[in-house]
Amino acid sequence: MKLKIVILLSLSSLLIYCTSTGSNANRDCHEVAQHLESPDKFSVDVSRYGTASDKNLLLMPPTGGENFIDRSYASKFCKAGYQVFILKNWTNQTEEKSIDLGLHQRFYERSEKAITLVLGEVKQGFIGLLGTSVGALHSAVAASLQDRISAVFIIAGGAPLAEVIVNSDQEAMTTLAENRRKAFGFKSKAEYLAALAPMIKLEPMKLGEGFKTKKLGMIVALEDTTVPTQMQKNLMNYWQPQLIIEKHNGHFWAIINSWLHNADEILDFFETAFKHS
Repeated sequence: MKLKIVILLSLSSLLIYCTSTGSNANRDCHEVAQHLESPDKFSVDVSRYGTASDKNLLLMPPTGGENFIDRSYASKFCKAGYQVFILKNWTNQTEEKSIDLGLHQRFYERSEKAITLVLGEVKQGFIGLLGTSVGALHSAVAASLQDRISAVFIIAGGAPLAEVIVNSDQEAMTTLAENRRKAFGFKSKAEYLAALAPMIKLEPMKLGEGFKTKKLGMIVALEDTTVPTQMQKNLMNYWQPQLIIEKHNGHFWAIINSWLHNADEILDFFETAFKHS
């Protein structure tokens, strides 16, 4: 973990370069914080880049929330003429003390509600969605549920969600699994999965074919144990996306590698989707 922090701090210096270049360098792309709230008091905090445009992008960050990579993507897209929203946090985004099996359904229901609330800020034009890690899981659900979104690109996301949860080596998931084992008496991963799967109604591969109306792209991490590679391939085979980029990395390095080497390709993916929308 210390090594990752050092690397992130070192790479953050590249942000100055990444956000100062682009085809529309004079566009005002400074970050503006916004608090959005629905009539029922559900709220979302976003970072907004740029002004109203015929091209729009929503960014769903990884676990831990908005980071310098998300801000780099946002600036890059803004310089290319997009209005960009990074979804930072929303009402009851986490329930850290909950271990009941319904936790994940609530988690994904709220993220979709957050996406819907942000979409209300986009009055017209093309809308793309870019999600990384847990943000990719949220985006995989949105691909079938959110009709207004025209293109979705995910980095290190997969399905079924229940299988990701049960098999992930992410510390929060392994701790949750151990607490549930003690509380509910699960004797194996198979028993845990059999109990959990029916509780998640927003499985991307069981939400119908809304995703087929969208342009889809994925970066698949071939050595991932956080969102296990097999789950990423499951979603890839189900979606049959137009763009697939494979990374011979684990979860963390695939995310870093994608940002360093594929940001232009990701932008081109959305530009092509926009031109054909």
